[in-house]
Amino acid sequence: MISRLQVCYYHLLLILKEAVVPACSLRSSRHFTREDKTKSWKKMINVAVSGAAGMIANHLLFKLASGEVFGPDQPIALKLLGSERSFGALEGVAMELEDSLYPLLREVSIGIDPYEVFQDAEWALLIGAKPRGPGMERADLLDINGQIFAEQGKALNAVASPNVKVMVVGNPCNTNALICMKNALKIPPKNFHA
Repeated sequence: MISRLQVCYYHLLLILKEAVVPACSLRSSRHFTREDKTKSWKKMINVAVSGAAGMIANHLLFKLASGEVFGPDQPIALKLLGSERSFGALEGVAMELEDSLYPLLREVSIGIDPYEVFQDAEWALLIGAKPRGPGMERADLLDINGQIFAEQGKALNAVASPNVKVMVVGNPCNTNALICMKNALKIPPKNFHA
């Protein structure tokens, strides 16, 4: 039986693959080694991921690092955003990524300040959001997550690349994407996706 989390993860992965990698390059099963020539590699891109210690991000980060999302010749730097509460788990995720020795993964940095983590980000995958708890009304959830995504929008506006692509997954994603976009007026609205 497929869980809701797995469906969300696979949906996000499909969207990213369609947005970034041409269909013909997805069929390649070749894995690059450190000995492969770096001449064909492109300029490294900065990918920021919020909620990086969570379950969805835990699966997605390894797909990003392996080249399955941005292509088999695209080096990346992962910038992982967590919370004070999840910082220990975030350190563990970063160590796992570094220990995996993905040749396309050039840098892994972690932090809890979106103004530091989103610095020069060219892609921002906003996965982290507070889940709806028992007895919590939808308005309560929107209030809490609205504050989170407003702050992330301000940080993206201030320090990210002016052409950053923003994908919002945190629930309710359409509302959170709108809140983030309204707080990032320097970034073109067409660059926001939910």
